[in-house]
Amino acid sequence: MPQARCVVVGALLCAVAWPLSVAAEEGAKKIPDFSGGWDRIGTLLETYESIPGFAGAGPLLVDPAHPHVNESPDLVWVPALDNPILTAQTLARLKPIVEAELKGIPHIKNEGHCEPSGVPGILNVRGGVVEFLQTPTQVTIMYAKDQQVRRIYLDVPHSPNPGHSWYGESVGHYEGGDTLVVDTIGLNDKTQIDRFGATHSDRIHVVERYRVAPDRKTLEVQFTVDDPGAFTTPWSARVRLGARPPRFDEQVCAENNRFVGLVFDQGKATTSVYTPTASKPDF
Repeated sequence: MPQARCVVVGALLCAVAWPLSVAAEEGAKKIPDFSGGWDRIGTLLETYESIPGFAGAGPLLVDPAHPHVNESPDLVWVPALDNPILTAQTLARLKPIVEAELKGIPHIKNEGHCEPSGVPGILNVRGGVVEFLQTPTQVTIMYAKDQQVRRIYLDVPHSPNPGHSWYGESVGHYEGGDTLVVDTIGLNDKTQIDRFGATHSDRIHVVERYRVAPDRKTLEVQFTVDDPGAFTTPWSARVRLGARPPRFDEQVCAENNRFVGLVFDQGKATTSVYTPTASKPDF
């Protein structure tokens, strides 16, 4: 490519462009290091944050009229339903949950059913170290919470028809020498988007950008959700994780699932929380 440019635009311009091209190629080949352990940090650990300085649509946030207080016995999680990202259908699904929350009846989360969290829901899970295993062709993200695992493939494009699964199909690439970009499609519609219980369709498309701070004390994940089946427009948010020793304590939902009292689940208040059962046996 540099020689071709010399023929077209002359040796002088080529001499200037060559070092810039080399620098760009070297930056593209540099691989950020995500080693170590990471755990959620932030003001409210189970909600997303708006991206500072971003003027576009953002995530559902706690309703200022009904603030959530960490570690309070009054565990109210009420979203601000005036967010314009909500379609009429999504808003209708959220209203009964909000009404129950205001009565002191919390809604059950995916993890309360021992179900996978999906994408971007796994970013919203608090508790337990997150670790990254990086190879030339794959990044594996391991979550202590319920032993969940994601695989991001670096050497292949998306499949023509990936089907629909709990974690979908994720392909990624490194960008700028400090960022991992992950593109996920093929998700099913069984998971919740956030702590408030917002759902999504199987048309959801999520792009995440992982970047470790220069001092390696924090890892920020900025992501965009595009789902015309559940939201009026694509919206973006972030989560932050703090560095911690990579001690991976085992957490298994099925070994600690217990009666949680009156909760709002599957569109109604109940004291009976179902246990997921596969419709097709593994063997």
